[in-house]
Amino acid sequence: MIPKRVAVVGPVASGKSTLAAEIAGHMGLPHLDLDALFWGAGWTPVDAVIFQNRARDALSAETWIADGNYSGPVGEMLLGHAELAIWLDLPLCTCLPRLLKRSFRRAARGEELFAGNQETFRHLFARDSILLWGPAHHRQHRRRWRHHLGPNKPHGLTVLHLTRSTAVAPALRAMSLLPPATRAVAQCRTP
Repeated sequence: MIPKRVAVVGPVASGKSTLAAEIAGHMGLPHLDLDALFWGAGWTPVDAVIFQNRARDALSAETWIADGNYSGPVGEMLLGHAELAIWLDLPLCTCLPRLLKRSFRRAARGEELFAGNQETFRHLFARDSILLWGPAHHRQHRRRWRHHLGPNKPHGLTVLHLTRSTAVAPALRAMSLLPPATRAVAQCRTP
Protein backbone atom coordinates (compact mmCIF):
# COMPACT_ATOMS: atom_id res chain seq x y z
CA MET A 1 0.00 0.00 0.00
CA ILE A 2 1.30 3.44 -0.94
CA PRO A 3 1.02 5.87 2.00
CA LYS A 4 -1.22 8.95 1.70
CA ARG A 5 0.30 10.87 4.64
CA VAL A 6 4.08 11.09 4.55
CA ALA A 7 6.30 13.04 6.96
CA VAL A 8 9.76 14.02 5.72
CA VAL A 9 12.04 14.92 8.61
CA GLY A 10 15.71 15.55 9.26
CA PRO A 11 18.22 18.28 10.07
CA VAL A 12 18.55 21.64 8.35
CA ALA A 13 19.44 21.35 4.62
CA SER A 14 19.03 17.58 4.51
CA GLY A 15 16.70 18.01 1.52
CA LYS A 16 13.33 17.73 3.26
CA SER A 17 11.39 20.36 1.30
CA THR A 18 12.89 19.43 -2.07
CA LEU A 19 12.15 15.75 -1.55
CA ALA A 20 8.64 16.39 -0.20
CA ALA A 21 7.83 18.53 -3.25
CA GLU A 22 9.12 15.82 -5.60
CA ILE A 23 7.07 13.11 -3.88
CA ALA A 24 3.97 15.33 -3.82
CA GLY A 25 4.34 16.12 -7.52
CA HIS A 26 4.78 12.48 -8.46
CA MET A 27 1.93 11.22 -6.30
CA GLY A 28 -0.44 14.13 -6.92
CA LEU A 29 -0.75 14.84 -3.21
CA PRO A 30 -0.64 18.23 -1.49
CA HIS A 31 2.74 19.40 -0.20
CA LEU A 32 2.69 20.89 3.28
CA ASP A 33 5.80 22.81 4.36
CA LEU A 34 5.53 23.32 8.12
CA ASP A 35 7.84 26.35 7.89
CA ALA A 36 5.07 28.12 5.96
CA LEU A 37 2.80 27.64 8.99
CA PHE A 38 5.46 28.70 11.50
CA TRP A 39 6.92 31.91 10.08
CA GLY A 40 5.22 35.29 10.08
CA ALA A 41 6.39 38.48 8.40
CA GLY A 42 9.87 39.74 9.24
CA TRP A 43 11.09 36.25 10.18
CA THR A 44 8.92 36.38 13.28
CA PRO A 45 7.52 33.05 14.47
CA VAL A 46 3.75 33.07 14.85
CA ASP A 47 2.30 32.50 18.31
CA ALA A 48 2.80 28.87 19.44
CA VAL A 49 -0.95 28.26 19.78
CA ILE A 50 -1.58 29.63 16.28
CA PHE A 51 1.18 27.42 14.88
CA GLN A 52 -0.25 24.35 16.62
CA ASN A 53 -3.75 25.13 15.36
CA ARG A 54 -2.51 25.65 11.80
CA ALA A 55 -0.58 22.39 11.94
CA ARG A 56 -3.52 20.49 13.44
CA ASP A 57 -5.86 21.75 10.72
CA ALA A 58 -3.41 20.97 7.90
CA LEU A 59 -2.44 17.55 9.24
CA SER A 60 -6.07 16.50 9.71
CA ALA A 61 -6.43 16.28 5.91
CA GLU A 62 -6.65 12.81 4.43
CA THR A 63 -3.61 13.20 2.20
CA TRP A 64 -0.37 15.17 2.38
CA ILE A 65 3.37 15.08 2.07
CA ALA A 66 4.67 17.25 4.93
CA ASP A 67 8.18 18.35 5.74
CA GLY A 68 9.61 20.03 8.77
CA ASN A 69 12.03 19.81 11.63
CA TYR A 70 9.75 20.60 14.57
CA SER A 71 9.61 19.06 18.00
CA GLY A 72 6.99 19.46 20.71
CA PRO A 73 3.28 19.30 19.98
CA VAL A 74 3.66 19.94 16.24
CA GLY A 75 6.29 17.23 15.84
CA GLU A 76 4.08 14.83 17.77
CA MET A 77 1.08 15.72 15.58
CA LEU A 78 3.14 15.22 12.43
CA LEU A 79 4.31 11.75 13.44
CA GLY A 80 0.94 10.88 14.95
CA HIS A 81 -0.93 11.52 11.69
CA ALA A 82 1.70 10.13 9.30
CA GLU A 83 1.55 6.67 7.73
CA LEU A 84 5.23 6.84 6.79
CA ALA A 85 8.15 8.89 8.10
CA ILE A 86 11.08 9.45 5.77
CA TRP A 87 13.99 10.25 8.05
CA LEU A 88 16.82 12.00 6.21
CA ASP A 89 19.56 11.31 8.74
CA LEU A 90 22.37 12.85 6.71
CA PRO A 91 25.75 13.92 8.12
CA LEU A 92 26.78 17.54 8.53
CA CYS A 93 29.39 17.12 5.77
CA THR A 94 26.44 16.60 3.38
CA CYS A 95 24.06 19.19 4.83
CA LEU A 96 26.49 22.10 5.32
CA PRO A 97 27.47 22.52 1.64
CA ARG A 98 23.77 22.29 0.72
CA LEU A 99 22.93 24.94 3.31
CA LEU A 100 25.61 27.30 2.00
CA LYS A 101 24.60 26.83 -1.64
CA ARG A 102 20.88 27.19 -0.92
CA SER A 103 21.23 30.23 1.31
CA PHE A 104 23.55 32.15 -0.99
CA ARG A 105 21.34 31.31 -4.01
CA ARG A 106 18.25 32.54 -2.20
CA ALA A 107 19.97 35.74 -1.10
CA ALA A 108 21.41 36.43 -4.55
CA ARG A 109 18.09 35.86 -6.29
CA GLY A 110 15.92 37.52 -3.65
CA GLU A 111 13.77 34.39 -3.46
CA GLU A 112 10.62 34.87 -1.42
CA LEU A 113 10.08 32.21 1.18
CA PHE A 114 7.39 32.13 3.86
CA ALA A 115 5.13 35.11 4.64
CA GLY A 116 7.09 37.27 2.22
CA ASN A 117 10.40 36.63 4.01
CA GLN A 118 13.68 36.57 2.11
CA GLU A 119 17.14 35.44 3.04
CA THR A 120 19.44 38.41 2.50
CA PHE A 121 23.22 38.61 2.66
CA ARG A 122 22.82 40.85 5.69
CA HIS A 123 20.66 38.22 7.39
CA LEU A 124 23.08 35.43 6.45
CA PHE A 125 25.88 37.15 8.35
CA ALA A 126 23.81 38.09 11.41
CA ARG A 127 24.17 36.38 14.80
CA ASP A 128 20.90 34.49 14.30
CA SER A 129 21.82 33.35 10.78
CA ILE A 130 20.67 29.97 9.52
CA LEU A 131 24.32 29.47 8.48
CA LEU A 132 25.26 29.39 12.18
CA TRP A 133 22.06 27.93 13.58
CA GLY A 134 21.85 24.91 11.25
CA PRO A 135 25.32 23.47 11.94
CA ALA A 136 25.10 24.33 15.65
CA HIS A 137 21.89 22.30 16.02
CA HIS A 138 22.68 19.48 13.59
CA ARG A 139 23.63 16.90 16.23
CA GLN A 140 20.72 17.84 18.44
CA HIS A 141 18.25 17.32 15.59
CA ARG A 142 19.74 13.97 14.67
CA ARG A 143 19.53 12.83 18.31
CA ARG A 144 15.91 13.98 18.56
CA TRP A 145 14.86 12.09 15.44
CA ARG A 146 16.80 9.03 16.60
CA HIS A 147 14.81 9.13 19.85
CA HIS A 148 11.46 9.46 18.03
CA LEU A 149 12.14 7.25 15.01
CA GLY A 150 14.92 4.86 16.01
CA PRO A 151 14.57 1.13 16.67
CA ASN A 152 13.04 1.67 20.12
CA LYS A 153 10.38 4.11 18.92
CA PRO A 154 7.21 4.01 21.04
CA HIS A 155 4.73 3.79 18.14
CA GLY A 156 4.03 1.64 15.12
CA LEU A 157 4.88 4.25 12.48
CA THR A 158 6.72 2.90 9.44
CA VAL A 159 10.09 4.65 9.17
CA LEU A 160 12.38 4.82 6.17
CA HIS A 161 15.75 5.74 7.71
CA LEU A 162 18.17 7.09 5.10
CA THR A 163 21.75 7.93 6.06
CA ARG A 164 23.28 8.60 2.62
CA SER A 165 22.03 11.03 0.00
CA THR A 166 22.76 8.47 -2.74
CA ALA A 167 20.30 6.02 -1.12
CA VAL A 168 17.32 8.41 -1.10
CA ALA A 169 16.04 8.23 -4.68
CA PRO A 170 16.50 4.45 -5.12
CA ALA A 171 14.70 3.71 -1.85
CA LEU A 172 11.78 5.98 -2.74
CA ARG A 173 11.57 4.62 -6.28
CA ALA A 174 11.37 1.12 -4.84
CA MET A 175 8.33 2.26 -2.83
CA SER A 176 6.78 4.00 -5.91
CA LEU A 177 7.06 7.37 -4.16
CA LEU A 178 9.23 8.73 -6.98
CA PRO A 179 9.04 7.95 -10.71
CA PRO A 180 11.34 5.28 -12.11
CA ALA A 181 14.78 6.46 -13.11
CA THR A 182 15.09 7.32 -16.75
CA ARG A 183 18.13 6.25 -18.62
CA ALA A 184 19.79 8.81 -20.75
CA VAL A 185 20.23 7.41 -24.21
CA ALA A 186 22.96 8.88 -26.34
CA GLN A 187 21.69 9.94 -29.73
CA CYS A 188 23.21 8.23 -32.72
CA ARG A 189 25.06 10.48 -35.05
CA THR A 190 24.84 9.63 -38.66
CA PRO A 191 27.50 10.84 -41.07
